[in-house]
Amino acid sequence: MNAPSRLRRPVLLASAVVLFTSGLADAQTGHRILVTNDDGIDSPGIQALALALTELGDVVVVAPCGQRSGASMSLELGKELRLRTFDRGAAFDEHCVDTTPAGAVFLAVTALVPAGGFDLVVSGINRGANVGDVSHGSGTVGGAMAAAFHGIPSVAASLGATARDFDYAAGFVAGFAARLLESAPDANVVFSINIPNETRDETRGVVVAPMGGSYLEIGYDEVESDDGARVFRPRFDRPRPYPAGSDSQAFADDMITITPLAFDWTAHDAIESVRRWNLSP
Repeated sequence: MNAPSRLRRPVLLASAVVLFTSGLADAQTGHRILVTNDDGIDSPGIQALALALTELGDVVVVAPCGQRSGASMSLELGKELRLRTFDRGAAFDEHCVDTTPAGAVFLAVTALVPAGGFDLVVSGINRGANVGDVSHGSGTVGGAMAAAFHGIPSVAASLGATARDFDYAAGFVAGFAARLLESAPDANVVFSINIPNETRDETRGVVVAPMGGSYLEIGYDEVESDDGARVFRPRFDRPRPYPAGSDSQAFADDMITITPLAFDWTAHDAIESVRRWNLSP
């Protein structure tokens, strides 16, 4: 597979694993942070993330009540949303709603917004990577994109599917969030962070790299059915090689990847081309 010409050499941040996770003590606190995900309110990823972000200010969790992976930025506009509030002694407010991650964010930033509004939305930590083209279908990324839609800086965070060290991943994401909040972030950009399966000591570094390739290809295999209906089971394959310089390649090489994603999907180069067609109604 040839690398698309738009891909550029990833930027290596050799000391970033230590830099981000060690800088929380000096970070400005008092921020208002909304946390969501697509794995549901009881996911260990969102619990670890919300706790780590309390070092930066007040954290409110508004997440789907159950699994909503693959929801992208979809909304469920044809039904009422029922909010459930938890009192489990956590250091942050917890709510769940039976809708998609984007729907949870839409609800939070329009009906549950604190005085002064949210300074940041963080979606995750997802169990499973969201690098390459698969990001378009990700509910984790979709939750962060919903924040960009409302003009709020956002981060989407994911961890390798077989990893279990959510505390390490949450510390890295919280450190990145602290640096982001210090930098007057562009609300039209979603920062997608993907952390590999390895431990901190085994992770080879951090790169800022563009989206590229399909880290996962999704297909379907037909299986036998007891009721005569045709039944198809999803299949996940990992094609290789990945485009050189892409987030998919860096992630496969055990690197933490940071990919800035644009909310505006417009293919600007195509605008003038189509205008020259001189179309008429």
